[in-house]
Amino acid sequence: MQAKNLFATSTLLFTLAAWAAGAPPALVVDRGLPQANLNNDAGAIRSNVRWSWYDHGFVGDDFTIGAPGESWVIDGIRTWAVPGNPLADPQHLGDFYQDVRLYFGGSQDGLTPVASGLLDAGEDQTSNPNVQISQTGATPYDNFGANLKVWQIDFQHLNLAVAGGAKHRFGAWGMGRAIPGRDGKTYPWFNHASNASLSEAAEDGADGTLLMFDAAGRYEGSFNADGAGWDKPADINVQVFAHRAEPTAPKASTN
Repeated sequence: MQAKNLFATSTLLFTLAAWAAGAPPALVVDRGLPQANLNNDAGAIRSNVRWSWYDHGFVGDDFTIGAPGESWVIDGIRTWAVPGNPLADPQHLGDFYQDVRLYFGGSQDGLTPVASGLLDAGEDQTSNPNVQISQTGATPYDNFGANLKVWQIDFQHLNLAVAGGAKHRFGAWGMGRAIPGRDGKTYPWFNHASNASLSEAAEDGADGTLLMFDAAGRYEGSFNADGAGWDKPADINVQVFAHRAEPTAPKASTN
């Protein structure tokens, strides 16, 4: 009888532990790279674009996970960067940037760095194993006739607890190295973006509104790319991996 009770108690504790841990991470926001109408060959229906705020700060965006009343944990956020220019396209991301950072915050807030990693010149990997960088192998980005590499940045093991159904702001940014011969100017960071209706890809939460943040992550306003540097709306490309946070049940008594 005691063995039976012990087996039943152990089974209950295992079930409660699995319930508290929640489901494994899943792709819950998919606003990935555009799959069609790429570059200048597409003419007026070009879908891909990149954005920078140069020396002032960076361009970000927002996304929503789940439904109101739910609790979620963000495990990873993936973004893409296009750092090159017609004169130089880096072989390694560290050739242009000293570091890379992910900023995150609520729907009405400025942003706080939640993950970062230092970069050495000639390197693609950062000092933080949870910040992974790779070339995508995607179609090169056409910048006024120069084919530039597209870089994927994966911020992993974030463990960010968020409310479902609410907007969450984000931005990726890297501190540029000095540009040779440019009197202290540094390489600007460019985030990859696309027009939702022309990209022929999943565009979860795309609304055509981009967000501006200064170098400290303070919110400085929003803008629609249509008529403000481009001829159509755009959203920052992002993929978010998360899991539902289940309520923790009380442990069963062994008595």
